[in-house]
Amino acid sequence: MSVAFLFGSERYGMRNEDVYRCHVALRIPTNPGYGSLNLAAAMQVIAYEWRMAMGGFDAPVPATPPAAADAQAVAGMLQHWEQALVEIGFLDPAAPKKLMPRLNQLFNRAQPTPEEIHILRGVAKSMAEAARKPRL
Repeated sequence: MSVAFLFGSERYGMRNEDVYRCHVALRIPTNPGYGSLNLAAAMQVIAYEWRMAMGGFDAPVPATPPAAADAQAVAGMLQHWEQALVEIGFLDPAAPKKLMPRLNQLFNRAQPTPEEIHILRGVAKSMAEAARKPRL
């Protein structure tokens, strides 16, 4: 499993496009009198918490969870869903608002397996086919 942590600049944070590509957004709770941490402090907290989540400094690494689909498979499935949602009239491509970034966050948070990606693609295919059928 590959992991990457993205940090925005101390002054501006991260661009929305970069946030939408992330699988999880983290928030470090701070003292209400000090609303943020500098970048170095935030990186230290994340590194420490990640290490503790992996079993601390003396414990063995936990067993591998079921394999999640890779980011490319999730992105491909989301493109398929976007096309199907347009075809059934649920998504207006002229005014998409935040539907696709929110679905991106939802599916990344769910960490679907490759088999689940195939199911979701099948649903998108069936939606599009149903939309193309003439109505009686």
